[in-house]
Amino acid sequence: MTRKFKAVLLLKILVGVQAAFAQPQDTLRNYFKFPVYPGKPNTLSGVLGDLRSNHFHGGIDIRTAQREGLPVTAAADGYVSRIAVQRGGYGKVIYIRHPNSLVTVYGHLQRFGDKLARYVRDEQYKNQTFEIDLTPEPGQFPVKKGELIALSGNTGSSQGPHLHFEIRDSHQNHLNPLAFDFPEIRDQTPPRFVSIALVPMDLNARIEGTFDRKVYKSFVKKGVKGLALRDTIRAAGVIGLELEAFDRMDGTGFNYGVSCIEVRLDGKEIFAYNMKQLPATIARDYNYLVNYEARQREGARYYKCYNPKGNQQQFSITDEYRGKLIIRDTLLHQVSIRIFDTYENVQELQFVMKGEAPLQPVAGLAETGPSALHVRAQQHLLKVTAPNYHSAQPQAVFYRKGQPFIRPLSYYRQQDGVFLWDQRDGIPDSVRVGNLLLPLHIKAAVAAGQETEFMEADIRVKFSPVSLFDTLYLEVRRRGDTLQVQDRFQPLKGGVDVVYRPVSTPVIQGKTHIYRLINNHRSFVGGYWDEGRFRFTTRELGEFYPLTDTIPPKVRLAEHSPNRIRAYISDELSGIQHFRAWVNGEWVLMNYEYKQHYLWSEKRAEAVPFEGDVILEVTDRAGNTTTVQAPVKAPARKK
Repeated sequence: MTRKFKAVLLLKILVGVQAAFAQPQDTLRNYFKFPVYPGKPNTLSGVLGDLRSNHFHGGIDIRTAQREGLPVTAAADGYVSRIAVQRGGYGKVIYIRHPNSLVTVYGHLQRFGDKLARYVRDEQYKNQTFEIDLTPEPGQFPVKKGELIALSGNTGSSQGPHLHFEIRDSHQNHLNPLAFDFPEIRDQTPPRFVSIALVPMDLNARIEGTFDRKVYKSFVKKGVKGLALRDTIRAAGVIGLELEAFDRMDGTGFNYGVSCIEVRLDGKEIFAYNMKQLPATIARDYNYLVNYEARQREGARYYKCYNPKGNQQQFSITDEYRGKLIIRDTLLHQVSIRIFDTYENVQELQFVMKGEAPLQPVAGLAETGPSALHVRAQQHLLKVTAPNYHSAQPQAVFYRKGQPFIRPLSYYRQQDGVFLWDQRDGIPDSVRVGNLLLPLHIKAAVAAGQETEFMEADIRVKFSPVSLFDTLYLEVRRRGDTLQVQDRFQPLKGGVDVVYRPVSTPVIQGKTHIYRLINNHRSFVGGYWDEGRFRFTTRELGEFYPLTDTIPPKVRLAEHSPNRIRAYISDELSGIQHFRAWVNGEWVLMNYEYKQHYLWSEKRAEAVPFEGDVILEVTDRAGNTTTVQAPVKAPARKK
């Protein structure tokens, strides 16, 4: 697979978009102008494909010297095809469509240019809303290359002042802006390895003799641009490789996503990942293409260097084993990983894996019964660990619908016996080792791509055809009013509908909603009470609990003068749903910066002073409302 990213990407764009865009490659590279201080050196805080909290980053983040108000100019001729104001997301954002069918996007803006600002403000007043999404007519707002369209800012889901900039094709796929050779960005710094992880993926798989995910971080230098693991890794079976790595760029301390990953086993390429573009349809697939559990538990971001079953995205090229490492002998095997950024800077890591036969149970140990039983699920496999267990004939008995199924010991780990069960052979309801019996709570195998409804007593969980990436072995349990649907380490592709009857009936049903619990943190989910049951939809699995919110939002008027109205608003539990303001009975546009809990007015006509009573109404998601009223304060007279 070639790594000439820029040439390959540009040629693919030439072929893939509309015929009007078929022009020489050199012309294409000079087509766009850098949108912030063009011609001057700049640096980035983000690139296409960065691994974020639950998504791939869709463009580049251009640094703005940690301040707002820098001029943002159009990257090429075209017209404004879309303009929006959002609480989160891109905040204030402009979309420009160009004659070659590409679209550039400018996000987190502080303010729009004058013509666009008037248009948006008029529509906000017309519709009496702060958040708005508009699609002007194609000829309504033409722009020229280099024309001022906005000022940079920090609106929406931004963690600091910068300009978010994207280039999209006619199908809204995100293209890599760095492939368009902006001279303002230069980079000679290679990517860096942080760690690798190896994951056993079938019943016979072992890493260092156990069925456990192992992380390796101890690297030594090998050559100018190479690293190697210190020790040989003993392994057997089907192994998944995961990679924690990031890119660095000249003159910054930021970590970026890598553009390309290549994995070779004994010289043969088995996996190649290339972030040449980000499909518009990717949605939440990010959560399946990284190790979601490691992200939730540790905050670590590991690329899966194999194509997981059920993945529909075409990010990678793999071999007949979908990029997994297959070790089925006792020989030495060479593994190499090479990572690249868009500018062809490269780093390589090599390590050796030695195949080994599965370890046999140790004979002649004294008989001891297990002190406990622990069960852990990994995809379709169950791992049962029996601490301090030894027997002349060690075995586990899995029960399914009352019928016993005996499984011999898989291996010993120090003083613990370990047994493995493949749930594709059936879902057990309990397991016995020695004299200990452990009930399991796995209710059903839910296949991806079809509508499935699980029902048990007062619980119903409904999956749509787009809820899952792969088969889910559904675990459901309840403790009092708490309902657990799976655990929070299993990602969902789409929403799941849940209905259940809690033990207690809420006193104030209209103000009681479902919250997701994570380490004592409560996250509002919503839902409603209907005929003695809660109904809600969730896009994350885990523990859910009903809570009643009767406390209205906090509102503090900071200013109410003829020139402006300012206020700070917050809510302790369910969160802010909406806000409205009037002066002398006339609706007033209030801008909202949720990160600072801050509201401020924007007049329809700046020269006309506010006059009369100010009424500010703020409502949370439980329906609690706080209303404050105050007369407009006259400006202080000059002495």
